[in-house]
Amino acid sequence: MTASGGYAGDDGAGDGRLAVLYGVVRFEPGGDRRVRDTTITFDSPAAAELFAVESGWHDYQVCPLFFFVDTATAPAAGRMLLGAALARSVRQAGGR
Repeated sequence: MTASGGYAGDDGAGDGRLAVLYGVVRFEPGGDRRVRDTTITFDSPAAAELFAVESGWHDYQVCPLFFFVDTATAPAAGRMLLGAALARSVRQAGGR
């Protein structure tokens, strides 16, 4: 997506997973869409979009973030504890 705004995709991965957080991918100037950098974590696509607009980014895409864990639930207060999810992922992968 470009500076015209909007959120690319739906809220899930098509396999029943729901995005827990969102990020913004910024592209280098030019037509090849080479990734310049990525900024995470936002609680909603709208928050990620607002960040990109307020930062003056012109060529970016808002995307859902998925983590390689069997199950992840967000606490009632909102944002999932990323560190705990990553630690669980490493344990399940046998430390690889």
